[in-house]
Amino acid sequence: MLLSRREILLLAGALPLATLFGCSAPGAADAGEADITVGASHTPHALILDGPVRELLEAEGFRLDIVEYENYDEPNQALAEGEIDAAFYEHRPFLDAWNAANGTNLEGLVSVHFEPLGIYSDSVDSIANLEKGATVAIPADPANRARALLLLEQERLITLSDDAGIEVVPANIVENRRDITLVEVPAEELADELSEVELVVMPGNVAMEHGHSLADALAAEPFGSLLANTYANLLVVRPGEGDDPKIQALAAALNSQEVHDYIDQSFGENVISVFDPTPLDSEI
Repeated sequence: MLLSRREILLLAGALPLATLFGCSAPGAADAGEADITVGASHTPHALILDGPVRELLEAEGFRLDIVEYENYDEPNQALAEGEIDAAFYEHRPFLDAWNAANGTNLEGLVSVHFEPLGIYSDSVDSIANLEKGATVAIPADPANRARALLLLEQERLITLSDDAGIEVVPANIVENRRDITLVEVPAEELADELSEVELVVMPGNVAMEHGHSLADALAAEPFGSLLANTYANLLVVRPGEGDDPKIQALAAALNSQEVHDYIDQSFGENVISVFDPTPLDSEI
């Protein structure tokens, strides 16, 4: 399902697309200002950057450097400390939680794609066959932990309290039908749990990095839901730097037709574009 800009603004946190693209994309920067350094996880973020985004930026006169991170805290820390110009690996709930925990005010600039959370297993062929007392590994960070709990409720393994909202925590579980035990694991380490527990709830990028596909999942988040758009991955920058010509060029490239096509052709249902492509020379 391809959403309009208005739908993205309403559903995914009112990202300032109109502010960003209110004028034509910038031309080439001076040689001393041409480097753009972006921190990203490898799949799919660094792949997107190293493919169509690099080509688009080079055509605009910008040189792109990509720094890959495995730990989910490191890109934002590097961004806050001025080591990189932007981060591309997280959704808004993760960013909001990170800002609150670290006393920062990093900003999400544009939405790019959604990676559906899935339930995976090496020992169970269906959720219906999950035995009572099974162990389920879920992400440890608050935002993705909440996604995992909502997905487990979707599959009727647990029931959450009516007032839980989107920031649900394990304490909000009011019924545990199969007496499952939840184990919280850093998201980037979840694939290692497949040999240790019955079910693993993984973000799409973690699953892809370890050779899994959404086609292998026993269940997944619905693509076109409000939840899916809330968890769209963002380009993140320091406050007040969204008007920098190189950041505008980077954001325009990430919301381009070339990136939209690359995502659809390279990742299938594992990564879903959530933007209407914008030509680099157009106005909104």
